[in-house]
Amino acid sequence: MFLSSRRSALASTLTIVSLVLIFFFPSDLWHIINDKTFPVPSPPPQTTTSAPKSTTSVPSVTAIPEKIWYKLGPQGMTQQVREWTDSCLNKNPTYKSEFMTDLSADAYVKEKFTHRPDIVEAFLALPFPILKADFLRYLLLFKEGGVYSDLDVSCNDTPIRDWTPAQYKKDVNLVVGWEFDVGWGDNIVREFATWTIMARPGSPHLSMVLDDILEGLREKTKEYNVTIADLTWSMVGDVVDLTGPRRMTRSILKSLKATLRDEFDEKSIATLFEPKLVGDVLILPGYAFARSSNHYKPEDTQGPALVTHHFDGSWKNDHGGQTADPVVL
Repeated sequence: MFLSSRRSALASTLTIVSLVLIFFFPSDLWHIINDKTFPVPSPPPQTTTSAPKSTTSVPSVTAIPEKIWYKLGPQGMTQQVREWTDSCLNKNPTYKSEFMTDLSADAYVKEKFTHRPDIVEAFLALPFPILKADFLRYLLLFKEGGVYSDLDVSCNDTPIRDWTPAQYKKDVNLVVGWEFDVGWGDNIVREFATWTIMARPGSPHLSMVLDDILEGLREKTKEYNVTIADLTWSMVGDVVDLTGPRRMTRSILKSLKATLRDEFDEKSIATLFEPKLVGDVLILPGYAFARSSNHYKPEDTQGPALVTHHFDGSWKNDHGGQTADPVVL
């Protein structure tokens, strides 16, 4: 009788202990003990001397935002500009649009990049409209993403949401197209077009572009012993190298090399006839954004020309852009 009572008490005690373990023991540790497996801590993030520094925290999005950015010059919205921009907006009715002016661009940069005074100070000090227009497109796309388009670009028949092949949509963070690629010989300096760019916010490749522009400006001011605001047109030199297509191309390729290392070979993206995904960057063939700038043979495979660039070239003067009085919209 006594032994039976002790057994009954022991059973009750074990039952209570089991219930305590079930209800109060951490479920994830319970799972670890039963499975005999242990989580491996993630390695600390690694940095390299070539990696861009953080520009800002940006929201994580799963697709390129449906928004088209434009930058108006002092002449405002002309009839011709309206026709070109309407060709994109009317064919993509679900896309929002925003037309930045000189004043709104300055206000935007001051508000959105307060944590980067080097960016704000450099942007506000730039003495030529084309330099600010170049810098602004990268800032807008880095901060909010979407599509940046120059005013002298018209859209063709393919909707913007179909510019990215379906199999790449989930992986793409940046979309660029070759301006010079096919038919220029082996010694051509290839560059991406900057008149149309697509991106999700927070692209590290655009962060590299921004930091490299700042470094280029520092080099110019050091070379001539002037401030950014005191740079002359002759000191600036070739705009495409300082803030334009060559700057963007070099920085994106540098960022891809830093990210992919031995997996990236520049030769693999030359003479493209179909879109190619490299890391998280989708590179479109020349015919997509710049058909007239590439020299195709009749037998070459070509897809649709997505946009037409009309080469208005309003920045190609000694003032680096329009100088007329601003037009209030």
